[in-house]
Amino acid sequence: MELFKAHHQWSSRPEDEKFKTLRDLFNATKAYAETAIEKETLFSDLRVDAEKGDVYISGKSKVWAKMTHWAFGQLCARLEAPASYLRELPATLACQNLSYGLANKVKDAAKDWTANLLLHKNGGLLLRSIMTDRYSRIWNHEIATRLMMFETMGWDLARPDIRKEMGNWPSCYASDHDMFVFMRNKNLTIDAQKSGAVYRGVIVENSEVGGAALKMTKFMYIEMCGNHIIWGASDVQELRVKHVGDARNKWSLYMGELKKYANESASEEEAKIKSVKRAVLGKTKEEVLDFLFGKRALQTSYKTLECGYDAVIEDQDGNPNTQWGIVQGLTRYSQTIPYADERTRVDKVAGRIMEAEF
Repeated sequence: MELFKAHHQWSSRPEDEKFKTLRDLFNATKAYAETAIEKETLFSDLRVDAEKGDVYISGKSKVWAKMTHWAFGQLCARLEAPASYLRELPATLACQNLSYGLANKVKDAAKDWTANLLLHKNGGLLLRSIMTDRYSRIWNHEIATRLMMFETMGWDLARPDIRKEMGNWPSCYASDHDMFVFMRNKNLTIDAQKSGAVYRGVIVENSEVGGAALKMTKFMYIEMCGNHIIWGASDVQELRVKHVGDARNKWSLYMGELKKYANESASEEEAKIKSVKRAVLGKTKEEVLDFLFGKRALQTSYKTLECGYDAVIEDQDGNPNTQWGIVQGLTRYSQTIPYADERTRVDKVAGRIMEAEF
């Protein structure tokens, strides 16, 4: 199957968000953090005003900050106001609508909310994000620091293997909004028999302004094209940490899983692959689905299993009646699901089947 995550980054990022090394990415994201100011204030203390065609916001201190496009959208979402419509209005009129929304939202709430503000100081103030006090921030530079440790273990930034003339950029991106890193270990190729030698890859994503969860996508793959499409991906599994509550404690578990994955030997991976490729779960589709549906630990529906079975392309994924085949079918099916939570749920089912000893 193909993965398009890296392709989307490669094709949509401006040049100043692309980095040749993890050290460069770390320096950029660390600079964002060093110019950042975190403030908490009550939503009832927030005020908006217009100046020179832009929308500004302040708290109880009456210090005004210009809002980024992202922060404006977050405030609109909190007030259940249509951001795209308000962006088309003159700043003065947009502020009148936002002020009305703030007043009514606070009035209707059982208790006042606390707003978590992330500001950027560079001459004046710029509001990068506005969340609630439930938000638990994990900085992009903190993740970059951990990833640089993997470089000492033989991991490096993934580059295209074919059609390199399209652009041989490593898959390393960051902005004041988010980060994306795709790493692989070329020294730990895995013999997957029919597929030939494959690499072990991992994609790490994060947003420190509430744009997305901290995510790790681990998988095996054959090659990456010059347009950063990942070909021959298999055993795709995703782990997500939402930026709420005890997110930083969960981050420790996340990093533990990532380190464990990075340290696994190729021989262990090969042995697991050979085992699940030999494991026939049933002679027919019905037998396979009935067998898996009967395993309550998989925590999935019959319909999900059927969609995964039907998604198998035998020439690429193997026999759908085997443990390996149904795993590949489920991960292929998950890539067609538009909703992240549902996609992650299906990936977890595939991971449970991959790890199960039937």
